[in-house]
Amino acid sequence: MNRRAFTILTGYLFTGIFSFAQITPVLTSSSDKIIIGEPFKIKLEIKAIDRDASVQWKLPDTIPHFEYIAIDSSKRFEREITLSSFDSGLWTIENISVIVPSNVNNKLQALQFPQKEILVEYDTTGNQLMNDVKPIIDIDATQKWIGYIVAAAALLSLIALIILFRKWKKKKILVVDEQNEKYSALEDFLMITEKLKSQSWDSQLEQKQNFTELSYAVKKYFERSLRKPFTRLTTNDLALELKPYLLQEQFIPVVQNLKLSDAVKFAKYNVAKQDCLQALQEMESVIKKTETELKRHA
Repeated sequence: MNRRAFTILTGYLFTGIFSFAQITPVLTSSSDKIIIGEPFKIKLEIKAIDRDASVQWKLPDTIPHFEYIAIDSSKRFEREITLSSFDSGLWTIENISVIVPSNVNNKLQALQFPQKEILVEYDTTGNQLMNDVKPIIDIDATQKWIGYIVAAAALLSLIALIILFRKWKKKKILVVDEQNEKYSALEDFLMITEKLKSQSWDSQLEQKQNFTELSYAVKKYFERSLRKPFTRLTTNDLALELKPYLLQEQFIPVVQNLKLSDAVKFAKYNVAKQDCLQALQEMESVIKKTETELKRHA
């Protein structure tokens, strides 16, 4: 066999091997165990895929027991997702898939990423260490009535709290009064974002202050636009109230950036300055689109 024939045969062989290579989804995590509120990253990669292939990522809107903080989608065949959790236990990250063309017949196929278990623990260092188990101590029978009184008082207090809570839940949401507002909801929000663009975002403390102001500005905008007291709600409660009013492409970035704000404020998460300004710009763009949609359906 001459050299030319050998070269051609070798080229066909490697081409065939690449063509029939199985496309493989790979999931890796920066950590298998975290403390409650601690951010961590998972990396999604697609192996053995043609560099010109089209990709449709299927990321779930929510991952049970975990909170989205940020999603890096700068690379076509990779996704880097920053997550956190405020729910202790051993939880599984699953139901993440991608649609790609087959290397064999070019037909679209759905590939499931492997599951990943993450252990979420309380911080058991320093003052948060659990006390040692104490031995059982007998109580004088003549003093048992004190325990009964304490138990009865606790039960009555619990019943009273339940009754008050139910009455509070049944109260109608108060209508927000805008009579004394000098600017519109959108104008007020844009003035705050313009101010935040000129602020320093370098230190974690500066990011905490700026994200606190941005988070309040977002809630204030929706409070005035929809005339409901959203500034009193947590991010999770706000998400439930906002979902009927927003399109999916507006709802997801609003909730993601509010959860990023929570991570910076409560978990002391430090974000790159560029990512902070990107979150600010994204919120500004989403609120402008939301204003248009709300006026259209008013």
